[in-house]
Amino acid sequence: MGFFEKLFGARRRGGNGGKPREISCEEALRRVHEFIDGELEDVSTAEVQAHFEQCQRCYPHLRLEQAFREAMRRACADEKAPDGLRDRLEKMLAEAAESG
Repeated sequence: MGFFEKLFGARRRGGNGGKPREISCEEALRRVHEFIDGELEDVSTAEVQAHFEQCQRCYPHLRLEQAFREAMRRACADEKAPDGLRDRLEKMLAEAAESG
């Protein structure tokens, strides 16, 4: 198998022998938040994870996002939502479930 077939062929076929397909840096970075949140839809977690594990350019972006989220979590750990917020959210979710 030639270089270009390895590079582009697996993407066209949707896989390469059970290994996650290779995704571009652009796609990995565009989906970094979905990846961290565990909410990927059109691409598998394994595909995005494989990219971040192999790409020295993109991995620092992933680490920065993870560190930022952790810093925000620590900074907001003692913050409480305003009274009534939970009730309003539950009502909105119930209404959305009924209409959907």
